[in-house]
Amino acid sequence: MIWLLDLDNTLVGRDDAFAAWAAAAVADDGGTDADLAAIVAADRGGFSPKADVARELVDRLGWPDDVEAAIDRFRAGIRDHVRAYDGVLDDLDALRVAGDRVAVVTNGVSHQQRGKIARCGIAQHVDAIVVSGEEGVEKPDPRLLEVALDRLDATDADRDQVWMIGDAGHADVAAGRAAGVRTGWVSHGRPWDAADGAVPDVVGATTRAVLAAVPAAGQPYSRSA
Repeated sequence: MIWLLDLDNTLVGRDDAFAAWAAAAVADDGGTDADLAAIVAADRGGFSPKADVARELVDRLGWPDDVEAAIDRFRAGIRDHVRAYDGVLDDLDALRVAGDRVAVVTNGVSHQQRGKIARCGIAQHVDAIVVSGEEGVEKPDPRLLEVALDRLDATDADRDQVWMIGDAGHADVAAGRAAGVRTGWVSHGRPWDAADGAVPDVVGATTRAVLAAVPAAGQPYSRSA
């Protein structure tokens, strides 16, 4: 089996890290609960333009009007607070011991994503790391997954034996479908958004739940006909 896994909110708690850093920043700068709520909302789980988040921080907390400096500051805060989800790296080790190949496939700028990976010690638990900022293409473009398969020497692998797992339906699941591989969605308790298409092959509240459910998923109807 080939496993392609998203990084943020799949292997590591990126949103948890942002919220923890933002709470500390708001407290340090004399902000309010309303300021904190607005800053977290502006981030949109990491999918907002970084300049928009920076502007919210500048306006709410009275930071110097320097968007790039604000971006650097909150990115550093995320790196300082990020943690791998409990048990997930052990699961990756077990997959590799069983003979499977594992890659991280993440959107983002190189220094930020590599910084999170280094802090959480992820590199030693996977066979390849693919960062969109280094490749010039990002999910949902399936070409990023093709880069990962090439790094795993698995470009000719049976696509029914390849899984793309992540928390973002519009990015991770969409990329998996476009690449013709199977998909697992980490819901974190959210309902599936029908705008993102049909429900993925496997859905679980946590990454560990998705990984555990894959062996029972069987073959997809669309490919077994």
